[in-house]
Amino acid sequence: MYVAFYGRVSTEEQADRGNIAGQVDFARKYFSLHGGEEKVEGYGIYLDEGVSGTLPLDARPGGAALMADARSGKVGAVYFYRLDRLARSTRVVLDTYKELENLNVSIKSMTESFDTGTPVGKFFMTLLASIAALERDTILERTQMGKERKAREGCWTSGPPPFGYRIGPDKRLSVYCPEAETVRLIFRLYSGGMTMVPLAEYLNARDIPTPNVSKEWKRAAAGTWQAGHISIILRSTVYRGEYFTMRRSKKGRGGTVIKVPAIVTGEEFDRAAALMAQNGDLSRRLRGRAYPLGGLIYCGLCGRAMVGNSGGSGRRYYRCSGTVNRGRGRECSSGQVRAGDLERVIWEDIKEFIKNPGNYSQKVVQRLEDQKKKVSPENEEVGDLERAIAAKRSARSKVLSLAARSLVSEEEAERELQSLAGDLDLLIRRRDGLLDYKSRLEENRVTPESAPLLMKKIALMMERTEPRGDIIKLLAERVVVTAKGPMNEGDCHVSVYYRFKEP
Repeated sequence: MYVAFYGRVSTEEQADRGNIAGQVDFARKYFSLHGGEEKVEGYGIYLDEGVSGTLPLDARPGGAALMADARSGKVGAVYFYRLDRLARSTRVVLDTYKELENLNVSIKSMTESFDTGTPVGKFFMTLLASIAALERDTILERTQMGKERKAREGCWTSGPPPFGYRIGPDKRLSVYCPEAETVRLIFRLYSGGMTMVPLAEYLNARDIPTPNVSKEWKRAAAGTWQAGHISIILRSTVYRGEYFTMRRSKKGRGGTVIKVPAIVTGEEFDRAAALMAQNGDLSRRLRGRAYPLGGLIYCGLCGRAMVGNSGGSGRRYYRCSGTVNRGRGRECSSGQVRAGDLERVIWEDIKEFIKNPGNYSQKVVQRLEDQKKKVSPENEEVGDLERAIAAKRSARSKVLSLAARSLVSEEEAERELQSLAGDLDLLIRRRDGLLDYKSRLEENRVTPESAPLLMKKIALMMERTEPRGDIIKLLAERVVVTAKGPMNEGDCHVSVYYRFKEP
């Protein structure tokens, strides 16, 4: 009789330590000693390394090959080192046993004695399968408890470190300066108006290493920035100094907040988050749903962001994001606020502020003057761009030299030169744009004399204009809405925090 031996380990770490080889060695010795008395004429070896025992046998590479041979009649029996190597789920064990029994294929453990041909043997097999499932669940629980304990101590427990960090000897995250500079550049450029796709193209043109290169991935596209990389970085709270470890269970979702060294300030992170919400709001506006306060408005009860929400009748509302049940029930009791009512209230408040700015126009001028004295990141970027442009031009000269000496084919040289030309064009346009921006900024500088006149012009324009999100976000830094009930019943309080004024 030709039989099959099935071996499995659940993780790559177990595979590296040689557990799978130990099972195979044991099987060979077993067949050498007992093969004759059990009428084994030959055997095939089917292995799954780093595969969970909770998956059905057909969902595993080695298990699928074994079941295919069993269905074709090549295999008369299936041997394994121990029942938990076949599966760690009672259901998977019983389903596998039933299908193999229908195929007249018996199963046998090399280290456990049970005869599935008797009721007692079937019960014992089911008991062993239940013990294996219990053991797995216990290991998972202990592992999770250990990770949670480490997380509470401030250790990193979520796999490879995020881009911009390394794991130190104390198992905590530490800032990795070369990548941290890239993270700061991404936040600054996005907050400055560069969207994700052009930002990715710009980073590629400057030959800045990607997160995948940092992780030493070998895929062909690992060295290319994509918009997805930018989105992940901009949304990750780890860069503002905190990381939330998620745990899912039947009781809901929970976790631990790990404090880590921040790469950007909370203000920089919130500015980028608000801009992403605004860009998403623009997309919704194109589909007929406009929420001009997106990314600016927060709940006064719990502090979470408030988001746009459409009612069944097509009416627009703002609601706290904590009112959504994500497995633990509603985390905020805030009510919805009609978008139109809220936007009109804020617009009237801003119009009043513009009409009577007091001495805040001078504060605007002073802040602009203070910012001018600081070292501008744009100046540093212009220097980086000059160096990147020089490097691209040097690379172009090298390609031309290689082509002239016939060390590369004409097709290879043409492809490389076209790529370099595209990068050069992008870098030069970015450099010239920064220089032009600095020049225009100086020409249009707001002075103490021009500030009041500018405020009057804005006030006159606002009288003839419907509420506009861009103007609101230009002047207001944050809007806090405490909504215990409908606005028209007086159960809703709105505070507008201006960039140069107390609420």
